[in-house]
Amino acid sequence: MVRHAETTDNAAMRLSGWTDTDLSPRGEAQVRLLAEHVNRAHPDLTALYASPLTRARRTAEAIGALTGHAPILQDDLREMYFGEMDGRPFEELRAAYGDLLKADEDADLDDFMWPSGESRSGFRERVRRAIGQIAAEHPGQSVGVVTHGGVIAVFLTILHGESPARWRTWVSPNASLTEVLWDATTETGALLRHGDAAHLAELTAEETGQETDGVA
Repeated sequence: MVRHAETTDNAAMRLSGWTDTDLSPRGEAQVRLLAEHVNRAHPDLTALYASPLTRARRTAEAIGALTGHAPILQDDLREMYFGEMDGRPFEELRAAYGDLLKADEDADLDDFMWPSGESRSGFRERVRRAIGQIAAEHPGQSVGVVTHGGVIAVFLTILHGESPARWRTWVSPNASLTEVLWDATTETGALLRHGDAAHLAELTAEETGQETDGVA
């Protein structure tokens, strides 16, 4: 599972669900390193799926260009829909909708829905369905899924049998890799690694003016 590279909305600190934002300049650089890493480290990849939103699709296309797998787009891999708040700056949300943000961050609140948006429970079931269908299509195979931070986080609450309210435990950096084993029949699996962004070390070093030492 791959979280898309950084977007202009990520850089501007906006709540971005179905808002179709594009990659930022940093995101473009992340995509190059990510695609090279996936091609090098995962030669057993047999298929590549992606959310149709531009940020995920473009990330997947970069991977596919090197691996030879054209992304298969699935609507159910889209980020959670935040309704009226989709695309708004977090600063505005904190100032005008503090109660909503507090509810969204409440780890004891099993369900939550932004005004006119998607419920947390509905989103969770959508993600369960999407990953289940992909796993059922590829038993015993290695498959890439390029999607969004919320999708990865809520799927990991499913894997660990946790409340969807615990999704913040599983925040993933942009252009990071999360590797899982998942049995679609039993809906059980294991987390092998989460939010691995070691392949972006070169970019981080360039930004800070430091040299990398090869240590992840």
